[in-house]
Amino acid sequence: MLNPRLVTNRRLSGLRVFAVAARHGSYSAAASELCVTQAAVSQQIRNLEASLGCRLFVRRGSGMMLTTEGQALLPFAEQGLAILERGLARLAHPAAGPLQVSVLPSLAARWLMPRLWRFTETHPQLELRLQPSQQLADFAAGEVDLAIRYGEGHYPGLHSELLMSDTAFPVCAPALATRLQRVADLISLPLVAGPEYAGVSWANWLALSGNEHILPQCRQLTVDDGNLGLEMVLAGQGVALSRSVLVADLLRQGRLCRPFATELTPKHRYYLVWRPDSSRLNDITMVRDWLKQEALESRE
Repeated sequence: MLNPRLVTNRRLSGLRVFAVAARHGSYSAAASELCVTQAAVSQQIRNLEASLGCRLFVRRGSGMMLTTEGQALLPFAEQGLAILERGLARLAHPAAGPLQVSVLPSLAARWLMPRLWRFTETHPQLELRLQPSQQLADFAAGEVDLAIRYGEGHYPGLHSELLMSDTAFPVCAPALATRLQRVADLISLPLVAGPEYAGVSWANWLALSGNEHILPQCRQLTVDDGNLGLEMVLAGQGVALSRSVLVADLLRQGRLCRPFATELTPKHRYYLVWRPDSSRLNDITMVRDWLKQEALESRE
């Protein structure tokens, strides 16, 4: 009778080999990734199959194909290995608590949150805690480790790096786009806007488009939260003057339309800000690199 502990050890050692071989559909490719011989991969699979009492692979041409049992096992094997990797990562890098990240509510909702799962997936050892707020975070009080600020990049006593720039232009729901054949048609619809900041206002946009004369005839609705304004526009309640960073995903998804090409260039840009003497510089650097990569990809 086989020792139960020996059977368990064989299964654990064989599961990683099984998962890699299943991903490649080839024992030789798995051997190359694992830096072992093809014979070693084959032996590990045979041991796993023997302990389970079923075949996991069958040969098809020059490759290996999962059996029905192999297909059933694969997702559990991958999930289990991922959990083990996260546990090992936490042991190797003991958690210092969540990294506190201050961010504007609109940027958090429309740009950061839809991408955050990728950071969690690739950096399981580090937890991020977002602090959506319109107020500047107090670094001196230790309230925050990293902030994404919208400004000119000059923050005394703090280190800042440019994250991304944006532009501002009108957006509306597709159902309203047909009513906007020319800029003067804006008179017939409510204009949604946040408080004027960094030169972004309907007055400035209309002036840039050569239509400042229609402003007195337009109905403007001002909201304090840009995300709230976008929700109104998504519901077909008006036209918003919004920032490209906040609406890029909505435009790609076809949920919003851009009726006019004219765009403002705000005076401010998005910056990453942190204390140069922070005790969590390694974690901050990791998040900074990820955010910059996401910003680069979102422009493509």
